[in-house]
Amino acid sequence: MRPPHTILYQLVAPMEVTAGPEEIERRRAFLERYAAAGTAIDVRSVARGTAGIESHYDAALVVPHLIDSIEGAGADAVIVGCFSDPGLDPVRERLDVPVIGPGEAAMALALQLGDRFSVISPGDANPARVQARVRHLGLSERYASCRGMGLRVPELANRVPGALERIETTARACLDDGADVLVLGCMSMAFLGLSDELQARLGVPIVNPVVAGLKTAEAMLSHGITQSRRTWPTPPDKPLLDRASRLETTQTT
Repeated sequence: MRPPHTILYQLVAPMEVTAGPEEIERRRAFLERYAAAGTAIDVRSVARGTAGIESHYDAALVVPHLIDSIEGAGADAVIVGCFSDPGLDPVRERLDVPVIGPGEAAMALALQLGDRFSVISPGDANPARVQARVRHLGLSERYASCRGMGLRVPELANRVPGALERIETTARACLDDGADVLVLGCMSMAFLGLSDELQARLGVPIVNPVVAGLKTAEAMLSHGITQSRRTWPTPPDKPLLDRASRLETTQTT
């Protein structure tokens, strides 16, 4: 029998503060419903961060806390719990286990389900960030659009009323842009559990990045593969220098 694996779902906000510990447990239960037999789920929040990643600045602030939490977990695979995949490259450099960006995993899955995909984003300011990410991944030719819903990530995390209708309205605009497949572009949106209802209403595949990230992690564990050291070489340990005190600490302390 295959030995059990533990997959860490690393939250990118101090969710005990932003939505309460019950929301963390609800997300753990959501992941466990989709996990394969033999997969254990660990969900951790960061010690410090903003209420949601809605800008490059928010992402930069959380990365050191993200790395601290992930390195202490000892998981067999890691999912960085944000659609914008903050800190994905440095975490992949530091860890020898699979590190999954759910945004990347969801878009890779969308490519297999249709010719062009669109991303449904919470905020109106996010499309430019998504478009830059799509260009970085080399997917521009398969990308139709990204449309925002005019909501904040914390509103979705707290399950704002009427979310389904707002997602559907935005999704229909994405279909008018030429999309064959739709990707939910926010983990708080994905954890609402509305994918099946949306798919039934719209008649096109809806990719949930939570499930895409989890199944990508399980696939890598089953294959015994992880990120290439040619792309993400292990960084050398170097002292972190403190200008004020002139004390040196190492990256591992």
